[in-house]
Order: sequence, then structure tokens, then C-alpha cells
Amino acid sequence: MNKGTLQGNIEEIMLVKKLNKEKKSNLWAILGLEENSNLFAVRCSKHKYSKISGSTVLPKTDVFIIKTNDKIELDDYYIDEDMLEKQKICFEYILNSGISVKEKNSKSFTYQKMGIETFFKVFGNYELGCAIEYYTNEKDANKNIVLEKAWKTNKTKILRVIQDLKSKYNYEKDLKLSNDKEIKQTAILLAKHIIDNEEEISSFIFRGIGAFENPFFIDYLYKEETLLKDCYPSKYSITTGSGRSRRDYTVVIKP
Repeated sequence: MNKGTLQGNIEEIMLVKKLNKEKKSNLWAILGLEENSNLFAVRCSKHKYSKISGSTVLPKTDVFIIKTNDKIELDDYYIDEDMLEKQKICFEYILNSGISVKEKNSKSFTYQKMGIETFFKVFGNYELGCAIEYYTNEKDANKNIVLEKAWKTNKTKILRVIQDLKSKYNYEKDLKLSNDKEIKQTAILLAKHIIDNEEEISSFIFRGIGAFENPFFIDYLYKEETLLKDCYPSKYSITTGSGRSRRDYTVVIKP
């Protein structure tokens, strides 16, 4: 999702135009939609309800496909949800057609940003998220007490839950938990292990499955003019959100 960046918006618009103009493009073949005379690519321009966060947010999908027999007035082969609504187009969604458009050479996006309650719904505990957010400088020890209170936990619970998660998810590395820095580093590694081995969690984080209705979770990535079926990154990092100093606590998954 590149919403909010000029280049990202341009690339989404260009993909919509390309698909609608070039109906024999190999992109349609990759989508498995060669019979496409009444199919159209549409740019997602509206927020969608997330069943995980319980709020209306930007979905994972940037571009999706619809089927309609109505006459659509395209703007140089471009159409978005607002235009569909304005033209009162009757259509049906082509399921599993959600495409995420990644800005070329950009790493300034996030795969997922989870607040305290969203993290709990995804991972089933507060403790791992709190540990990921730990301050590691000894002079900031009091900040971790505030952090623990916000995450509804304490250090004793954090250490116990990390031990339990090691067993539950067959995490084979030794746990290093002698200080706050080690607790944080261990929590990040453990969270990555869980994401890599639990399909339900990784599908939510990288594709939006479980949060959004079809086709607003993604089945394809479009990057550098190539459409890919693999939506899972080979590398990613887990870190704290930028609002931690303001007590806006989030765990962020990013490139």
C-alpha cells in the first residue's frame, strides 16, 4: 500500500490504465483472466472495515478487478471506486484479484502496524509486543514500567510468556533474558519465528487475510512492472512505531 505518496499513487494509476488498455497483456494471463472483455481494473480509493482493528482503514489492496455489463466512462482507461459510485455502475468483484502496488525502490512503507489490542488479537498475548517495545538503555528503565502498564503486563509475566511461547512454537534458540536489551532482542526473534511458521499470522500481516473482505486482501504484488503471485517478503524487520515517545504504542513490520 503506497497511499499518500505521489509516486505510489502514480504507479497505481498507471497499472489500472495498463490493464484496462491492454486486454491481451500477459498481466491478465497471470491473473488467470484472459477472457476479460467485461472485466475492468479499478483503483481502490476508499477505506475498508478491518475485522481485526475494528475500524475503517486503508486495505492491503491497491487495485482489484470487477465484472460488469454496464457502460463505464473511463478517464483515459482509468477508473476508481469513487468513479464507479458516481456513475452508479452495477458490478461484481472478481474474488482473489487484489493487487498491492509497491513503489519502485521504496522501503518507506509498512507491511503491518499493530496497536496494543490488534497485537493481542493476532498473537494472543500482550507480553511479546511489550517486550518488542522495550527501551534498552538502563537510564530508561522507568519508561519500561510505564510501557508495561500500557500493555497490561509486567516483567514477570513477560519472561513467563516468552518461555511458554518458546515451547508452543518449537523455538530452538536459547533464550537470552538477563537484561531489557536481551529481552527485546529475544522477543523480536521469537515474533519473527512465529510469523514465519504460523500461516494464519503471516497471511494477516502480509496479505490482510482475516482483516478484510475479498478482494481487499491481496493475492498479487506488482513491483517494477512485474506481477507476482508470491506476496511474502524474503526479508522484513520488526520494530517499534514512531509514536512510542508519545505513549502511542505500536509494533511495526516493515522491509
